Amino acid sequence: MESDVLELLKRSINEQRCAAVRYHDQGGVRVVEPHAAYTDERGELVVDCYQTGGYSASGRPLPFWKRMRVKKIVSVSLLNDTFEPRIDQGFSPSKPRYKRDVVAIVGAGKPCFLYSPEALKEMGPFLPEEIGRAHV
Repeated sequence: MESDVLELLKRSINEQRCAAVRYHDQGGVRVVEPHAAYTDERGELVVDCYQTGGYSASGRPLPFWKRMRVKKIVSVSLLNDTFEPRIDQGFSPSKPRYKRDVVAIVGAGKPCFLYSPEALKEMGPFLPEEIGRAHV
């Protein structure tokens, strides 16, 4: 069962698709944007998700980051909704926890050059492709 859950989470991360997740003994479904699946410092397989809807055991208002233990997830359904990496909400693929045993991480299969709106403003407009290349 855990391998099926992990395969769906990996697909959700790679395709940047939202997922509906049911977590161990809780009746409610959570709507999440999985960003990274990896082995944590205790050797446990976990997934960092940005929860945007559904059940919250703590009653905390949405949205928020949630680290879920893969072995506690009993079902995953991929949704049609897609998402962009939550850089402005604190996600960074260069965090130290993602340096060891990463199973999947957002942006791994495609260029991941995401700049904040402030950085884009400082950089100014991009040059057209034909002008930006120097020939030697």
